[in-house]
Amino acid sequence: MLILSILSLVLITAVIFELSAGFMKMPTLEDYCPDSSSDVVVSIIVPACNEEEKIEAGLRSLAGQEYKNIEVVVVNDRSTDTTGEIIDRVRQQYPQIKCIDIKTLPDGWLGKPHALQRGAETATGTYLVFTDADVQLEQSTISRAVTAMETGELDQLALVFKNSSSGALLNAIVGDIGAGLLWIIKPWRARFQSSRYFVGVGAYNMVRTDVYQKIGKHKQIRMQVIDDLFLGKLIKREGYRQECMTAQEFVTVPWYQSVDELISGLMKNVFAFFNYRVSCMLLSVLALVCVVILPYWGAFFCTGPVQLIFILGVVVRIFGIGRGLILSGVEKRAALWLLVTPFILLYIIFRASVMALTRGGISWRGSFYRLEELKKQEWVLSGLFRLR
Repeated sequence: MLILSILSLVLITAVIFELSAGFMKMPTLEDYCPDSSSDVVVSIIVPACNEEEKIEAGLRSLAGQEYKNIEVVVVNDRSTDTTGEIIDRVRQQYPQIKCIDIKTLPDGWLGKPHALQRGAETATGTYLVFTDADVQLEQSTISRAVTAMETGELDQLALVFKNSSSGALLNAIVGDIGAGLLWIIKPWRARFQSSRYFVGVGAYNMVRTDVYQKIGKHKQIRMQVIDDLFLGKLIKREGYRQECMTAQEFVTVPWYQSVDELISGLMKNVFAFFNYRVSCMLLSVLALVCVVILPYWGAFFCTGPVQLIFILGVVVRIFGIGRGLILSGVEKRAALWLLVTPFILLYIIFRASVMALTRGGISWRGSFYRLEELKKQEWVLSGLFRLR
């Protein structure tokens, strides 16, 4: 147990250190001066399926950008609520907003990738910005991003957003998930051509239009739930330049409104993250148990130096992730909820995997997609953790 406790402490310390060091290496959008005078046209693609609660604020933030050479292409994807009416009302005030109505979904497509491709095919800009209906941008975001793209001669720019949802437990879960994703994906390494890491952020993926067309558009990932990451994979795989920047003051998303909503929303994503393979899921769970949960057990059931080392491991993790939460503006008591979030994450992983396996597929926005069809897409793309 002494060896296990030391090994666990070393591993969690290494993870926290790599996260902190890596995040500090990432450039920030704030470092780029806004240039609203550029004549480059930017097309913002917004898929919307039953987004009546959030879409108006999102559209107004997009249309209100200080960068004037923009068009906003909203794709009303089979909405059954008042999303279409809200879009029409906002369009009357902002002529730069266009709307595409999708009534049916073609076979062999997930709804969101299909909507994004339809929007991109209508767009006229040199740059495409793929975003979500609930995303809100600070007024200088697009102009700064154009400067970053042109200064760095980039083909893709992904921006790390700030979660604007309220609630200490909810933000603790989001922070824990975010820390895990950052450590796995390592976006600070995506800029290096020799690196196997790639990046994509659904809230803000900016891509050169000609590059998007050359990689085959979203058709290449038409059955991919994690479309944002895999778009980045296609771009990196073809040798194009990508970058990920922090932009918490410029891109905000009220990701989920409650813990129940978060858990329900992640049911479609989690098993996809493991390439729909039980073996990958179980290995990831084992790693989570050994590195994160084992110190909890040791802190309760061990004694002496072993107990102290396990307690230190828990403290290092909570301090490391909690510090990140507090620096991002989350209330301090959210850090205390990190004591229970690993067990919630375990529940989410098991529940999502069991639901997908027992149902034979996943449900998303009112449509059901079979596992055998989803797995075909994963096989073509060789999974999340390999570039080729």
